[in-house]
Amino acid sequence: GWQRTSSTQRQSEFPKVNADGDYWFRFTAPATAKDVKLEFAFVEFPAQQDAQGNWNVIAKAPKAGYQIARWIVDGVKVPDPGLEFTYSNGWVSTIEIPSPQDSYYLMRDVPHGDVREHWFFSAIEGKWRRAYVYTPAEYDSRPDKKYPVLYLQHGAGENETEWTHTGFAAIIADNLIADGKIQPLIIVMNNDFVYRPGDNRGRLALADKWNENYEEMFFTEALPDIEAHYRIITDAEHRAMAGLSLGGMLTGTVGVRHSDMFSWLGIFSGGVVSEPALLRKDTVKLVFETCGSEEYPERIQQNAEQLRGLGFNASTYVSPGTAHEWQTWRRSLYHFLQLIFR
Repeated sequence: GWQRTSSTQRQSEFPKVNADGDYWFRFTAPATAKDVKLEFAFVEFPAQQDAQGNWNVIAKAPKAGYQIARWIVDGVKVPDPGLEFTYSNGWVSTIEIPSPQDSYYLMRDVPHGDVREHWFFSAIEGKWRRAYVYTPAEYDSRPDKKYPVLYLQHGAGENETEWTHTGFAAIIADNLIADGKIQPLIIVMNNDFVYRPGDNRGRLALADKWNENYEEMFFTEALPDIEAHYRIITDAEHRAMAGLSLGGMLTGTVGVRHSDMFSWLGIFSGGVVSEPALLRKDTVKLVFETCGSEEYPERIQQNAEQLRGLGFNASTYVSPGTAHEWQTWRRSLYHFLQLIFR
């Protein structure tokens, strides 16, 4: 039989899924619609109209994990109103496809930490900024204990909410802590984008100026404010930086430039360390470069080999069967967390 998916809105009947892994999507388009398709994990499926005028698609999921699912009505992409909306290059309708081999991000009956909204004022931007801060389950009951910290950046299409809502960073950390695989830690998720008043927001994100804006905001405002409000061990050995895509590029530039402050660096689908001469041998304990098998595994493996030749501990992870997508980055975080603060 058919059942609603875990991502189906509570007031919606569709999408549905059956025991064979077929997904049934239904959409009511305007009566004038001529051509209706479903875009599901970036694969297009033609829809069939039923006697009631609804458009239907029954299909297997092209990929597991977090996937965009939306309709294309006469060439116009529209969200599926039956699904949850997530921020990814704008608001899109998304569906979570189960992945049997990736149980580490499933909610379990273990002690759970908190994800806090932390607001601080940025004089650089002239406005209040928000960071999401994960604290481990024991944090409030251990008032005398200080913790290592991971500064975790999102990608170009996201914001500070995505590592929690889509990447399941808090659940991954909870499960690893409960299993004794990692020590309790704090995870700080800032917004990558920093605009001074008057900045052109168009393509600034890919410019050196944006990079410099973030660098100044992070080290003069965000990091001191976080360390003033949370019980954090403030040396390089207990401080890590990582990020996905654009956030990985930040780690590979800003993090590398300040490698006197970070012993652990993680670059997830964000290129490679292009200026290894800036890495500090006295502080850097790990450079961890990852990507999906459908991205550029040879490139990260070659770069890691180069870094090892220079005397650094560098390792790689290639996510099997994935591309530039959240399943790659969930897996990358899962592995990175088990390598740091050791």
